[in-house]
Amino acid sequence: MVQFLRLLDISPLDILPQRPPFVLIDRLTHYDETSAKTCLTVREDNLFVENGRMLATGLVENMAQTCAARLGYYNLVSGLPVRVGVIGAVSKLHVRREPLTGERLDTTMTVREEVFGVTLADVEIRVGEEVIATAGMKIAIQ
Repeated sequence: MVQFLRLLDISPLDILPQRPPFVLIDRLTHYDETSAKTCLTVREDNLFVENGRMLATGLVENMAQTCAARLGYYNLVSGLPVRVGVIGAVSKLHVRREPLTGERLDTTMTVREEVFGVTLADVEIRVGEEVIATAGMKIAIQ
């Protein structure tokens, strides 16, 4: 039987294979079978920040880590090891703007389909009510 844990008690290091300084989520804020949400405050010392803005590459990695956090949480509560995922494809990436340092990103991923260890997801990043980036992602689990 799966024992769910309080999300506030979970560190990103418990559910992601990445390690600092390459962790691009602060916390998993929502989990269910078909979606997950994370948050990240953009900091000046982030590897993907230049001139006070997070680059689009950082936004894509944040999206991928949100997808990974969903699976990582499931594995954690199921007593399984965290598994490594690989970005197989990014489609329809639309970056409306790069976030500024100090802004909080709220990233939501929604599963479109899961088959043979591959997850197809729609991902959206918001700053407050403003959608700043969207994409489709294909994540393969190793």
